[in-house]
Amino acid sequence: DPHRWLAETKWLCEEVKERESKEKKLRCYLLQSREQLKHFTQMKEAEHQSLSKQIKKQAKLLEEVHREKR
Repeated sequence: DPHRWLAETKWLCEEVKERESKEKKLRCYLLQSREQLKHFTQMKEAEHQSLSKQIKKQAKLLEEVHREKR
């Protein structure tokens, strides 16, 4: 039956469009999530480096204080 075939074809086309749209949204979300993760990782790295510098600076100051006491 040609009418049934046409209806099924139209339905399948809509299904494919819907799935493609969902896939596109998911890919976009994945890319955004990756970028966010990259950004947060960079922020944490920078924070870690900053804290490390502060610790070294304080250790140096502590050493100087100890030297002055002697």
